[in-house]
Amino acid sequence: MNKHLLILAAVLLAWAGVEPLLAQASAADANKAIVRRAFAAFEKGDVATLNELFDPEGPWHAPNGTTIRQGGPFQDLAGSCPMCAKLEERKIVIDVMLTEGDLVSVRSTWSGLYTGTFHGVAVSRKPLTLIYANIYRVSGGRIRENWATADRLHAAEQLGFQLAPAASPEASKK
Repeated sequence: MNKHLLILAAVLLAWAGVEPLLAQASAADANKAIVRRAFAAFEKGDVATLNELFDPEGPWHAPNGTTIRQGGPFQDLAGSCPMCAKLEERKIVIDVMLTEGDLVSVRSTWSGLYTGTFHGVAVSRKPLTLIYANIYRVSGGRIRENWATADRLHAAEQLGFQLAPAASPEASKK
């Protein structure tokens, strides 16, 4: 009888240690599902879903180092996702997604035909593939914060721009 009680106690103790891990896995899966929904909405241009998923008061940490309020609710795609609005026939692929606590990290590949302005120059239907890296903070079923970066130099090269050094002070004197 004592042997059975010891086995039962061991099983209960083991389960008590597993339960918090299961809860963490469940929360991570839920957060990943929210981010997947956001990426599907980016690809489809679904502003209603983007408004539902992104906290309008949450900060967006832009690639240039600035932090702005995400804003919203948005009426059009350009306000919610400027790149989505400029990228026709867009295809968005999640390459890697990882979670840690309430953070979801995503590396994604966006491709399509770029139409819009890039650094003040009009571009019409040029093929573009852009790699993004985002870290989202997710809680309460919404994306509360976003850190984003993209390979903008490679994007500029694909759109026909060339990197050139600034003119030296000596060259401008000649």
